Amino acid sequence: MRTRMICTCVRAFFRAAGGTGAVLAAVGAVFSCAAWADPPAKPAAPRTQVAERPKPRTLHQFTDKNGVMTFTNRPDKYKHRSDYKEVKITYERIPLPKTYKPAQPPMAPKIVTDGTLRDIVKRYAQYYALPEPLVYAVIRAESNFEPNAVSPAGARGLMQLMPGTALEMGVTDIFDPEQNVAGGTQYLRKMIDIFGDKRLALAAYNAGPENVKKHGGVPPFQETQSYVKIVLGFESAYAGGAPASSLRVASAKPFHRIQAAPSKGAYTVVFHSGLTQPADKVEDKEPYWYIEYANRVYPVRKDLVKSVEKG
Repeated sequence: MRTRMICTCVRAFFRAAGGTGAVLAAVGAVFSCAAWADPPAKPAAPRTQVAERPKPRTLHQFTDKNGVMTFTNRPDKYKHRSDYKEVKITYERIPLPKTYKPAQPPMAPKIVTDGTLRDIVKRYAQYYALPEPLVYAVIRAESNFEPNAVSPAGARGLMQLMPGTALEMGVTDIFDPEQNVAGGTQYLRKMIDIFGDKRLALAAYNAGPENVKKHGGVPPFQETQSYVKIVLGFESAYAGGAPASSLRVASAKPFHRIQAAPSKGAYTVVFHSGLTQPADKVEDKEPYWYIEYANRVYPVRKDLVKSVEKG
């Protein structure tokens, strides 16, 4: 390069000559170096699709032949053992009845009557082998029976489904009461099957299964610990004969703050469905984006995501 050649000549000249004249000549050559140097490259334009580098290891879950769970960040120790099986969350398409017809157009504000909701809860509680009082308790804590509810984290509908989870289950309208309860009960069933404990399943429903695995139990988040107690209290009340003639309580509030749209985060995850979800951090761990927001971690299949944008 031109700058490097000129500066090399200056150093040689300095060694060969002495006195003021040599110094002045060297100074002149240095200024020539600065003037002839190639201009600095322009800074690259900011990228809109971003993700942080993955961490070296993630916790994996295995069960042995007796059903005992093991969480490890060294999965190779167990993957090739015949007496251990890795547990992974996979979802099925929601089982809508043949008579199902959406009552309103997709994404339009939804209305659900007590009678319709009872039929929906009964259908999916039976299908996924869940106690009806537990399903009512989760709906009560999550949305207070408001089908159009949106949480700061981007969860939506009666059972506050996350956009990625809803897409994996084939949900086409996340606010539709039938589809939302079908997806929410499937997710709750998955959590119970994975953790084998109702308290841990509820903690996973609130804080995400990754946090339950990480902490080996109910995470030490005040919100999650309160959530588990509140849902179990609601379940007990419904199982004990709490009035079912009116599921809505005018003065009651849902456990989560309800708003018109998700909050803003350092990143915005845009799904192919058009829904968005905020994130404090996004990690690339094939074949998932691991989306972290407010202490929760959501693994989302990459093929469901249109873009991950900063700001």
